[in-house]
Amino acid sequence: MNRFLFLLFLLSLSAKSQTELNYPKIVYGKENISASWVSHPDIKGGKDTAVLFRNTFNIDDLKADFIINISADNHYFLYVNGLFITHGPQLSDIQHYKFETLNLKDFLKQGKNVIAVKVINFGKRRFLGMQSIFTSVMINGVTENAKIINTTGFNDTWVSTIDESYKANEVIWRGDKEKAIVGGFYANNPTDIVDMNQYPTHWETLDFDDSEWKKVEFFENASSMGGSIAYLLEPRNLPLLSWDEERIASIVRSSKPLETEFPVLGTLTLAPHTKATFLLDQQYVTNGFPELQFSKGKLATITIKYAENLFGANNEKGDRNEIENKKLLGYYDEIISNGEASQKFIPNWMRTFRFIEFEIETKDQELVLEKFINHRSRTTIPSIAKFKSDDEMYNDIFEICKRTIDICTQDYFLSDAYYETMQYVGDTKIQGLVWEALSGNAEHTKNAIRQFDQSRDSEGNILGAYPLRSTFIYPTYSLVWVDMIADRYNTSGNKDFIHAYKDGIINTLAGFEKNMNDLNLVNKTPYRYFVDWYTGLNNGSGTATKNDGLNSAVVSLHYVHALQNASHLFDEIADEQTSLKYKNRAQEIITSVYKLCYDSDRNLFAERPDKTIYDQHTNIMAILTDAIPQNEQRALLDKILNEKDLLQATYYYRFYLFEAIKKVGAPELFDVAQKPWEQMINNHMTTTLERFESVEKPTRSEVHPWSASPAYFYFNYLAGIRSVQNDFEEVEIAPVFGKLNEIVGLLPTSKGNIEFELKRTKNKLSAEITIPTTIKGNLIWQGTAIPLKKGKNTYTIKSRK
Repeated sequence: MNRFLFLLFLLSLSAKSQTELNYPKIVYGKENISASWVSHPDIKGGKDTAVLFRNTFNIDDLKADFIINISADNHYFLYVNGLFITHGPQLSDIQHYKFETLNLKDFLKQGKNVIAVKVINFGKRRFLGMQSIFTSVMINGVTENAKIINTTGFNDTWVSTIDESYKANEVIWRGDKEKAIVGGFYANNPTDIVDMNQYPTHWETLDFDDSEWKKVEFFENASSMGGSIAYLLEPRNLPLLSWDEERIASIVRSSKPLETEFPVLGTLTLAPHTKATFLLDQQYVTNGFPELQFSKGKLATITIKYAENLFGANNEKGDRNEIENKKLLGYYDEIISNGEASQKFIPNWMRTFRFIEFEIETKDQELVLEKFINHRSRTTIPSIAKFKSDDEMYNDIFEICKRTIDICTQDYFLSDAYYETMQYVGDTKIQGLVWEALSGNAEHTKNAIRQFDQSRDSEGNILGAYPLRSTFIYPTYSLVWVDMIADRYNTSGNKDFIHAYKDGIINTLAGFEKNMNDLNLVNKTPYRYFVDWYTGLNNGSGTATKNDGLNSAVVSLHYVHALQNASHLFDEIADEQTSLKYKNRAQEIITSVYKLCYDSDRNLFAERPDKTIYDQHTNIMAILTDAIPQNEQRALLDKILNEKDLLQATYYYRFYLFEAIKKVGAPELFDVAQKPWEQMINNHMTTTLERFESVEKPTRSEVHPWSASPAYFYFNYLAGIRSVQNDFEEVEIAPVFGKLNEIVGLLPTSKGNIEFELKRTKNKLSAEITIPTTIKGNLIWQGTAIPLKKGKNTYTIKSRK
């Protein structure tokens, strides 16, 4: 029985759901846009603020589509007649600013209607992935009947007000002030401070009196000067996010006795002049927009803290199920009650949590907490893969990997769900592969590859994360972008995909070539090479030592890896000259790395020519690039896993260790490489960690997709299900099992679902496999291949031994 089977109460918010009309294909492009960007006339700059917009209009024909485009800077929430519709826009940059396209017909009624939009500017400490020009909104009618709600700023019918109740609450992680979080770098949005005494309650409903609101003011055109003077618009290319109602678990700890199991059973009343603290344990990490409904409690302060885990006396984590003598340290929202009935608070940005703590102080009036739920946020592309084996540890690892990927697949790939929420290249290479295995859908991966391509600077550097309003450059991640294109092509076989990025590949590799020195090893750069979170006193914050990567063998071999992938890609499109150029250059570097860094006494590669540092990473990459002869790779792999003084590959880099095991064909070593995940399960984690625990680098993020790679290899390697041609039009199923003897699962693909039950005994493979009519291929076992039949069939292959 899986230890992480938790009951989710997921209810539809409304019988009516909304979809993005331009997904999966563009139907309503930017050529339909005639509206302009508008704002409130008193908005002057990029200060943190919330602006509320309303437009009241009449509808006679309820049968006609009412299609609009909508976008905003920084973020919007859309309501029609008081009903929440969606939020956006999809994350992108100014040159490719996204708009949503929606049909509001089903939310309208005969006669008078209101469309209401809240636009949030998170201010100077906004999320590092969020580019911004000015607090503004653009709403455009696509169908003729919807043009009456176009934002123009010139005699249109939109009115607005500044929501004086809102203030951005900066999450303190550096400086002299008390820290709000444990773990350092925070790049997510500020949280909220809301004074309900200044909040225009029911502003989004039809009957609200907006007569004192101001007419909106024109900011900029949305369709001129080659796109716009401000934002260059393009349609959203991924589906809308979910807004599912998820039940939040009951109180597990309280500073004083409580008479109810809030929020599960009924309301919770706190008397006047009361201070109370209580802790909720969701039992698993989740994310979304928690909603608190409450009444009375004039001037009461409600602080809601959110965290992935609890901390002990020395900020240790330990068993996540143990709460005794542990405290919650995390970001928080603060609300001041206005004393009225049916007040509602929903944060302006997603929260991630397993634990939630309320700190409440009432004044002269009792406070009644009536309801607390979560609106869960994920992509609406279904994640339906299933995996079960005869080893419960593997089953549990799969569950925490899957939950991590599901949480972090929004309208882009999140590097983690709590601290940063950015789309990093190195992280996304792994997350994209796992997500494709879980969903059978590659649209998020293709979106990420395209956005990274758009980030390239004049030197050929792909930004380390993108979209981005900062400048993170990790030259190794530029190389990983090339690897991502190779991954996608190897699955899809789509040569047009190579042609779309071939110029970018050339530019990126030419840029990296400038980093090479006369030894055919890498030089220092103004930027930081990132390989892994090394541990040890001399770690270089991403490199093995503090020498800025000078002469690093592993970084040089990452360049080789990208060159080899590029050579293959250009060979596939018959550009033999470029293919040969990259192949030869890769071999030159391999020769130098072997000559300068291979230690023939230890039969290991050192991390650099002075042979003072030895790590798993360099030797893993030596296998993957054939920097060592193939007949010596198995012996090197054994050394990688058994030499205790090697700097260890952490969760991130073990993706490449798993790849090396697969390349060498040593499935019996997979379980050894996976051992660090067992500690997560033993600590009752429900999602995957960012890095190994150490004194100088304590674990931080608990929802980190780069650590979810086992789930990918369970399908791709242990079950052996791989695309051979045209994105699973042809497959091979070549199970290797590792320590497992039985594997049962479902793998979604773009051509349909593959269901499988695989079982091995000493001398045979027994398999029950269901494939759609759109898929063909072979079942392979110990050198014997037999064709797969359409539909559900049973197969038996005896060993030749």
